[in-house]
Amino acid sequence: MSSKRKVTLKLTTQKDLIVVDSNARTFGELKAEMNTVKWDGMRVVVRSTKNTLQDDDALLPAEDFVLFLVPEKVKSGGTKKKLKDIAGAKYNDLRSHASFLNKMKDAQIAMNGGTEELRSAVQAYYDNKDGVKATPDVDPVQAIEEARTNINAAIDDIIKNASNPVAVEDTTEYVVKVSVDDLESEIQDIKKALKL
Repeated sequence: MSSKRKVTLKLTTQKDLIVVDSNARTFGELKAEMNTVKWDGMRVVVRSTKNTLQDDDALLPAEDFVLFLVPEKVKSGGTKKKLKDIAGAKYNDLRSHASFLNKMKDAQIAMNGGTEELRSAVQAYYDNKDGVKATPDVDPVQAIEEARTNINAAIDDIIKNASNPVAVEDTTEYVVKVSVDDLESEIQDIKKALKL
């Protein structure tokens, strides 16, 4: 069993910190110990490493650490509610959403107009030239987390396969023989392609 250390939780939804002594080794064990905390719908980030905890079997730091709990949904214009009501949105909401689109989608929406200019620029972003609607309900944080999960799974497979190598029965070596004339011909083809 791990030794006890101080675990501090900072929830963006409340002012006070939650501090407990814990000997949990994994994220699942910590959640079981702290069953009064609402973990669902929260992104949990270890402050010192900036790693996001998702799986219950994720290992926790061995020393004192701080966790940030952040709601999964982006409130500043990234929610479906704000996008559904572009026609009735107020200036600040339109500006916030246009800023979000510029940062996350490289929308290149001009930010120097009034309410109607922003409204039409945001609407124009979603109504592209081909008349195909963009997908405004894609949460970029969720997309990044899904990609991270896939990358971590691929890395785990590589490590597993590297530590348990499969016996190679066929040890035949293949040697590629290339003549000087072949190389010279390739160089000439490349020069022609590059017009040198």
